Amino acid sequence: MSIQLDFTSKPAIAGAMFKALVLPRKGFDAKVGLPEINASWTGAQADKSALDEYLKTLDLPQQATLPVLYPHVMAGAMHMHMLSHKAFPIRLLGALHLKNRITQLKAIDVNASFDIKSAMADFRLVAKGVEFDFTTDVFVDGEKVWYEVSTYFMAGRFGGKENPSTESSFELSALSNPVAGKDWYLPANRGKVYAKITGDYNPIHTSKHLAKLFGFKRDIAHGFGVLAQGIENVAAIETAGGLDKALQVDVIFKGPVFLENKVTLKQDTSQDANRFDMYCGDNAKPNICAAVLAV
Repeated sequence: MSIQLDFTSKPAIAGAMFKALVLPRKGFDAKVGLPEINASWTGAQADKSALDEYLKTLDLPQQATLPVLYPHVMAGAMHMHMLSHKAFPIRLLGALHLKNRITQLKAIDVNASFDIKSAMADFRLVAKGVEFDFTTDVFVDGEKVWYEVSTYFMAGRFGGKENPSTESSFELSALSNPVAGKDWYLPANRGKVYAKITGDYNPIHTSKHLAKLFGFKRDIAHGFGVLAQGIENVAAIETAGGLDKALQVDVIFKGPVFLENKVTLKQDTSQDANRFDMYCGDNAKPNICAAVLAV
């Protein structure tokens, strides 16, 4: 059965978030797969106040086009409605946001009206669980200008250890000689401020105590906010040719970035100026690995 969710204004997120937290799930069955869930938001426009707060919070420059990650931010509420739908078998709080591959074919004017469409996509059985994807496409005047694949991971015994899928999601090569560059500090209120802008009130981002209940040592930053600052601080878009070029952003979220910690960028420009990693505090391993490429 195909499920279609249609919106003509920004979807309200409170109800979807509540369902994500409390609605029981039947669990993922590889023999059944994922339900066919599609969603669309027609006539979407960036809210100028929210966009200004986003830029201010992340210390990003004002410009005539939307930041390359911002369509994902706008689509977040729609994604929540898909992933919290009663037909979706996986409880959202049991899943980890693992990877994204974003392609921007044309920069989107801040005043543009556009259509956003999302759909459930593939899944892959891996040794420790299952990875599942959903896609998001942005159209301006009927032309696709931006699209992404978001990948989540759910731990469990689904048969991947004995019979893993033949296909795999993308990886990023390790930096052979990473050198520390810019750094910045994540304040204690970043999770609450970013949640107010984006609507992502997942308690692991907004409460130190609730984050501990879900297995974290404290509340963690929204990964896409950290990534947005990283892209700006390494001038990755300029390195890839600028916003007037088609761009691809790859990111793998390796581990949580905790609030009230320093984030440090590391690169190996002799190896690949487009690749960079972000480290949380004194962690010797990267928490976020990313690349911005011309396509």
